[in-house]
Amino acid sequence: MSTAREQIFSSVRAALAPLPERTPRPVFSKDVAEPKWLAAETDSLALFQKRAEATGTKCFTDMDACASWLRTQAVRVVYIPAPLTHLVALCSEFCEVTSEYSRTRVNEIDAAFTPSAGAIAESGSIILSDESTPDRLAALAPWHHIALVSRAEIHRTIADALAAMPADPNLIWVTGPSKTADVEGILIQGVHGPGAQACLIL
Repeated sequence: MSTAREQIFSSVRAALAPLPERTPRPVFSKDVAEPKWLAAETDSLALFQKRAEATGTKCFTDMDACASWLRTQAVRVVYIPAPLTHLVALCSEFCEVTSEYSRTRVNEIDAAFTPSAGAIAESGSIILSDESTPDRLAALAPWHHIALVSRAEIHRTIADALAAMPADPNLIWVTGPSKTADVEGILIQGVHGPGAQACLIL
């Protein structure tokens, strides 16, 4: 005879078990999902930069400009994962560079570069996935987060992005730096994530 405790944990384990197959995405008409103003926007890169900047994300298309910005932010330690070693020389002149993100150094690492899974021009969002991001904490904990975005992976619309999403168990859409507000309407950045969000478009 099972106890209430066993029944509860059995239900929890069943709920957390991987699904045998993913639920198919809903089918919908693009005419319904796409806003009318988007028809006038033909350049996805320019639209992404405009919408991202509007949400508070700094956009760079030049690595030197990105490094100069970090220098002005008085960054002391920057995390650059092994797949992005070509960026080390840019930052090593003015700060310490580490390729390992350790929880013991959470308060020391001021900035982190992480690859992205793409971006969305319509909303100015950056897409992060477990597959593309070597360390999820590195994308969420440092005050400065710089996501590397490939021009080829900028989706024009949210509908396009949904249709192209990888079979990844965890996806995050980042639209500007972390923001929260209290009951008095005072907006504060960086409480639940990076206070300064940027992207390096390559």
